[in-house]
Amino acid sequence: MKNVIFVMLIIFILTSCVKEMPYNAKIYDDAGEWMYEEFLVGNLTRGVFYDEEYLDDDSYPTHVTHLINNKEEFDSIFTEFPAEIDFDKSILAIYIFTCNYVRPYELKNVFIDNQTIKIEIEIDMPQDFTGSAVPSWQRCIVVEMDKLDVTTVEFIEK
Repeated sequence: MKNVIFVMLIIFILTSCVKEMPYNAKIYDDAGEWMYEEFLVGNLTRGVFYDEEYLDDDSYPTHVTHLINNKEEFDSIFTEFPAEIDFDKSILAIYIFTCNYVRPYELKNVFIDNQTIKIEIEIDMPQDFTGSAVPSWQRCIVVEMDKLDVTTVEFIEK
């Protein structure tokens, strides 16, 4: 009997530690590999290396965001995607930015402020960790979430 109670206690502790994201949000990191090259080139960001050139002038934005709420726009961006998206129930937020690390990003919080969905992300960078910096590259993060009545998206790096 003690073993059953102990096992139930362990299961409760493990399941209570998992933080459920608002709006059933789920992150897809390094999503650029699933996107059309033309889309990526059309959304280059300042500071990336592209075509053996360092793009460091003000004509390139520091980041680009997109809010995708229909299949037609989705199909014009993605060559493939690891999940089936039902746009009657879900939307996608895309964040394209210049990055110098290959460590994964984690979803920290999602909330609405006026008509803007705000998505907080953080790189998984252990303290005292070195050696993960790389030349600047264009990184793409996609967040799938419940369909919401929002008009813009903002990503916040913590």
